[in-house]
Amino acid sequence: MRIEKPRGTRDFLPDEMWGRDLIEKRISSTIENYGYRKILIPTFERSELFMLKSGKEIQQHMYIFRDKGGRELCLRPEATASVCRMFAEELRAEQKPVKVYYSCPMFRYEEPQKGRYREFWQIGIELIGPKGPESDAEVIDIAAMSLKSIGLKFKLEVGHLGILRGLMQDLGINREVQNGVISAIDRGQRDRAEKLVKDRIFFDLVDMKGDKRVIGRVTKLIRGHTHSLKALEEFKEILSYLDLMEVDYSINLGIARGLEYYTGMVFEIRVDGLGAQNQICGGGRYDNLIGLFSGLDVPAVGFAFGFDRIIDAVREQDIRVPERRIDLVVAPVSNEVREEAIKIASRFRGRCSVEVDLMNRKLGKILEYASRINAKYTIIVGPRELKKGLVVLRDMNSGSQKEIGMDEIREIL
Repeated sequence: MRIEKPRGTRDFLPDEMWGRDLIEKRISSTIENYGYRKILIPTFERSELFMLKSGKEIQQHMYIFRDKGGRELCLRPEATASVCRMFAEELRAEQKPVKVYYSCPMFRYEEPQKGRYREFWQIGIELIGPKGPESDAEVIDIAAMSLKSIGLKFKLEVGHLGILRGLMQDLGINREVQNGVISAIDRGQRDRAEKLVKDRIFFDLVDMKGDKRVIGRVTKLIRGHTHSLKALEEFKEILSYLDLMEVDYSINLGIARGLEYYTGMVFEIRVDGLGAQNQICGGGRYDNLIGLFSGLDVPAVGFAFGFDRIIDAVREQDIRVPERRIDLVVAPVSNEVREEAIKIASRFRGRCSVEVDLMNRKLGKILEYASRINAKYTIIVGPRELKKGLVVLRDMNSGSQKEIGMDEIREIL
């Protein structure tokens, strides 16, 4: 019987995993340079965790099931709600700020297509505790620096939901309708949004895009709208910190973000060449979500990378990822010296990566294999050389070889 992998999932072969791991390590290293610590959240959670504020878009695509005790659970569709639950349950006594990051798969039952899978990977950060504009700017800076660490070219756009929601509040639009408007804008459903908001000024605001000169036009547009102006002042402070950090960005007040928990600054990062699935990062401030789980008034801000799309973008932009290399292949020329070859391999493991022939190949085939796996050196173990306390070290790049002692091999490695 042939059993295939489920639709929307993938197998990652060794060469691909090597590249994915290298890129993930560069991103993780950048994040850790800002003082963030890695966490791991459960693969499945109680479904109500994501029903509270993740938004209808995610709720419609959740993998929901009941366990043997009749409890309704789901595979995690995103991480922020889980991290907030973890904070309320495990980390509330920690010294603030709490800086954490994660790297793990998420699950959504969506129609599989290029750049969109039912099992997909995210790398994200959550900064819990601080509320000031410098914390928003730090999160954006981390996202930009992480992508620079892998050489990716990208476009960063920053907006502020407080400006949009503040204007709707000033126009007398209730919170539930605001959520519908934000969701419609996020999905590109302009007609639906226009049925919910009749005032033209709102859509003029949504269309504001460009460099910092946009701020002047926005100020004139929302003159007299108190809540929106207050959010604009906060936005201007965030931008000033981004300028201080020399982050290259553009303003886009049409960024809505479909998750209902966002309250303030929002941002998105896109790359060319991926078609409709060109967004590789999204995030923002969510000051009320932790309170839903704990009753605590704790502000927070974060983002998540779509790691699979980052990998696609690396390929699209022809960014070279170093190939995997084995340092040593140990090649016994006969069964007579096989035990000694295994001893030699064991001696060097811990210092470098070592393979010993396990297929009982002839020497020529072992050398072919060593070349194919991109090995740096091959140690050829023969009875004649062993009697002299030597082996033959072959440089797989140049093809040159010489008889050599073990101590000298250690110096070379």
